[in-house]
Amino acid sequence: MSLDLSFSDNYWQSLEVVVDKLPGFDKQLIRQAYDFMEKAHEKQKRHSGEPYISHPVWIAKVVAQLNIGQEAVTAALLHDCVEDTETTIDDIAKTFGDEVALLVSGLTEVKTKTSGIKINKTSIETFRKFFFSSVNDVRVLIIRLVDKLHNSLTIQYLPKNRQILYAKNIMRIYGPLAEYVGLHYFKKRLEDIAFQILHPKEAKKIKLMFEEQEKDEIKALNLVATEIERILKINNIKDVAVEGRIKSLYSTYLKIKKKGDKYKVKDRVAIRVLTNNLVECYTILGLLHAKYRSLPEEFEDYISAPKPNGYRSIQTTIAWRDGLTVEIQIKTKEMHEFNEFGPASHIAYKTGRGNSVGSGMEWVKDLVKWQKGDGNINNYQLKVLTNYIYLFTPKGDTIQLPKGSTALDFAYRIHTSIGDRCMGVKINGKIAKIDDELKTGDLVEVLLSKKLNVNKNWIDIVKTSAAREHIRKAVKFEEEDGK
Repeated sequence: MSLDLSFSDNYWQSLEVVVDKLPGFDKQLIRQAYDFMEKAHEKQKRHSGEPYISHPVWIAKVVAQLNIGQEAVTAALLHDCVEDTETTIDDIAKTFGDEVALLVSGLTEVKTKTSGIKINKTSIETFRKFFFSSVNDVRVLIIRLVDKLHNSLTIQYLPKNRQILYAKNIMRIYGPLAEYVGLHYFKKRLEDIAFQILHPKEAKKIKLMFEEQEKDEIKALNLVATEIERILKINNIKDVAVEGRIKSLYSTYLKIKKKGDKYKVKDRVAIRVLTNNLVECYTILGLLHAKYRSLPEEFEDYISAPKPNGYRSIQTTIAWRDGLTVEIQIKTKEMHEFNEFGPASHIAYKTGRGNSVGSGMEWVKDLVKWQKGDGNINNYQLKVLTNYIYLFTPKGDTIQLPKGSTALDFAYRIHTSIGDRCMGVKINGKIAKIDDELKTGDLVEVLLSKKLNVNKNWIDIVKTSAAREHIRKAVKFEEEDGK
């Protein structure tokens, strides 16, 4: 699948072209959602000056191509109605059904919970857990990622400070989230845009570094692709797609950072050969190695030994003319679909940690269950981290606590000295009791007394064993000191 990201001023026609190609879709229902959304967002504009409806329609078009159901396409069209117009979730449920309403509700809730939160580097991984714990349907994550991609493509219309904040969130949160659910296509494009905003000097340096050889790279790309097509035709291997690309800015930057020398970036030019079956993969590999000199140190067979994230492909690098090298990836079309767009059944792969599961990433392993079930019914449910809640400090740290924890547990989780001097709390800006049970997304501020406030009654308030044990020791110490 190759995504069509093009667009025209005729918004419905842009979406209709895609919907018409999808069997089983109720085009009349999607048109009804389009009309509903168009009326709701009437006269609203984007920062670019375009009609606001261009945004949800673009997202719906991409979501339709991912083929995750007409409910997801409908929800993509309506995703901003509740937040930005007078439309209610009940309005959507009555008109489009409960499933669409639940998706829109999930999107609205995620956006509300994450809006304005400053994410500290020390708690990024916990924040990602919070994000997952806030949704129970993988389609909510997918639509959110497509939403982020469209915003990034029009980011030049935002003030510079908002561009930087947006780019940081892409690198810290949404790039890894795309990796976790198998949407590598979005990860690459999101991170490329964010890289140019956050590191403009490095991006410009890489552009200049390879500017001289780019013409040779493009020429090599076309010549090698043509030669491979000729080899396949001579050997009667039919219906094989041969595609090419020049390595993206951010990927090139990471490779240079790792290798330390631009001449060691041997996969700047890459050809993708997509076959119909496994036997053809190895047949083509033999034909190419017979034709070109390969670099043994750059050879990887991820078909016989897939990466932990499920990625499968044969990767070989050949020596081309004038010192240029070309990476050739050989895989079936089915493998390529999986590698680029999911499904999200093998996500225990730590971004940036090579081919091993990274430390602290084991929580990802069984997070998503996204598969076709009996009767060709898709199951998009996320297995969320139901044993924990995720909370925010005023400084932007994300705190993980067991489900059922109280505000006093939160105070002790920050630091035992904070817990001992806790005299009250604010939850989401309102004064609350220290024994109030917290829920995911709460922003908690601890109010402190100048002296120790700990007492034995607190043992019954806290739910975490560490806090309970500390209180026992603190109370015992006070009692002995009093004697």
